[in-house]
Amino acid sequence: MPRPIHAVIHQQALQHNLQVARSCAHQSQVFAVVKADAYGHGIERVYPALKSADGFAFLDLTEGKRLRALGCDKRLLLLEGIFGLEDLFDCAKYGISFAIHAQHQLEWLKTFVQLQPDVQFDVFLKMNSGMNRLGFVPEQYPVAFQELKSIEQVCSISHMTHFSDADGMRLGQEGIEHQQLVFTETIQNLPGKTSLSNSAAILRHHQHIQSDIVRSGIMLYGSSPDYPAHTIDHWNLKPTMSLRSELIAIQ
Repeated sequence: MPRPIHAVIHQQALQHNLQVARSCAHQSQVFAVVKADAYGHGIERVYPALKSADGFAFLDLTEGKRLRALGCDKRLLLLEGIFGLEDLFDCAKYGISFAIHAQHQLEWLKTFVQLQPDVQFDVFLKMNSGMNRLGFVPEQYPVAFQELKSIEQVCSISHMTHFSDADGMRLGQEGIEHQQLVFTETIQNLPGKTSLSNSAAILRHHQHIQSDIVRSGIMLYGSSPDYPAHTIDHWNLKPTMSLRSELIAIQ
């Protein structure tokens, strides 16, 4: 940019915020969410500070490729899953796990393993427990699980959902209790690890949620997920970006 404007990324603040996530979810693996180019901070700029995370989650396959190019050997998760059969070639090549949230994705996977029978995938099966964005409804979820389990190239299935009201900000909210109950009852006879908590759930509800893998996103970048109810000072988070410029005139 040909003007004296700079975005300064604070590595120590990123490390600090990751440690806050770990201290809240000390019994869980902590995945760092780097979607949208690490929330606008730049994956290459934040990776040195976040590389101690147990894994990384993102929306775009190119973000996973960039992490591998940086030398990342941690688990990678494509949060919204594949957008076509061809995406599975990259998932296989770069060792990227992916979400399955709809039947058409399952069909792509079945077709792909016939073409590439030697691949192995870790899959996160997503349940729509009440957010109504992505995922199999609870009634369909066990059927999808059994379909995945029948694919021998799927070496692990993790159960995943996303809380709609973990931040406590919505009118008429049911809170997390209803979704947590639906999720727990649906998977009670299905083996596999779980991934429930986003930033708001990590900070606000960690004492009441057992999640094998948590997905820390906005909190890593120094933003309170339930602002204005709580500021970053309340959650002991630190801002990770400063915008700096220069005066060009004084009148």
